[in-house]
Amino acid sequence: NAAKTAIGTNGATDTTPGILVLSDNNKAMVLPRVASPHINIINPAPGMMVYDLTKKQIAVYNGTMWSFWKP
Repeated sequence: NAAKTAIGTNGATDTTPGILVLSDNNKAMVLPRVASPHINIINPAPGMMVYDLTKKQIAVYNGTMWSFWKP
């Protein structure tokens, strides 16, 4: 129930619940960068997220198809 990994400057004291907690005030998570993941990732896992270098968008695989998000 208390299993957790916290990464960041406040990792040792962060009380945010979760399995993986990224804890920092001035840094962010950087996704893996893949050109055309819908073509180049052969067996994607459901929930996989990457930054598509070709489309310059975030790509998320839902278990059936890729969705592309552009800010």
